[in-house]
Amino acid sequence: MTTPAGFAEIHNLAGEAARYARIFSVEPDETRTFDGHDETELVHAEVDANGRVTDFSLDREWDKTIDPRTLGAAVIEAVNAAITARLTSWADRVAEAEDEPAEARPEPAALEPVTINPSSQTIENLLYLLHRVGQETEPPEPSRRRDRDAYDEEEDDAMPVRRRLTKGKSEGGHVVVGLDGTTVAEVQVETDTIWIGTSNNLEVAGELRSAFAAAYRKADEEAPRRRSDSAVAELAALTADPQEFVAKLFGLDR
Repeated sequence: MTTPAGFAEIHNLAGEAARYARIFSVEPDETRTFDGHDETELVHAEVDANGRVTDFSLDREWDKTIDPRTLGAAVIEAVNAAITARLTSWADRVAEAEDEPAEARPEPAALEPVTINPSSQTIENLLYLLHRVGQETEPPEPSRRRDRDAYDEEEDDAMPVRRRLTKGKSEGGHVVVGLDGTTVAEVQVETDTIWIGTSNNLEVAGELRSAFAAAYRKADEEAPRRRSDSAVAELAALTADPQEFVAKLFGLDR
């Protein structure tokens, strides 16, 4: 049984929880886009409110300054700059929400006692779910090559494991984009043919847009398979309603 003082403390905590809920409920403006460019300011990228690349543009004479072999790196740099602009905008909106005065919460009419009776089974289930989440999100151990005749064991153990990227190829086949989750991890631009030397800036930008669109389509197709039997998804569903989750976890009389 909680004391009147304890109930008042719970009331104050509820006010703080409401304030944080207001702050973290701030969502990006779905109508906005954000721009970024590389160091040379010759490669420009645009991302939407979800951080997805929606457009590209290259200066008409970009190849006089940028080596075509490094264009992929410049593209990633421009994308990261646009994503930084998006996150900065969201952080500014969160700061504005935090500065807003908290809504006045009326004092409870009566300090009724609250019974806290947590279920051991509920706690055990939650701990097991958190254990699964930890296993699901833990980086995989470095793999070992089976062919020990070709590689020394010490060198083999030191080799890092790279996550499999979700890749999309442009319609013309000249650009490949690799996504690591939602992060743009790789942009490969074909430079071993005459294509890059005979294409203008609009054609190259078009291939970049096409490759990004293909990568995002493939990521969307793979998402349901990745989420099936996912502990992270299960935890997200469990905590979707924070009040209901706390009440269930602590066995509160409501």
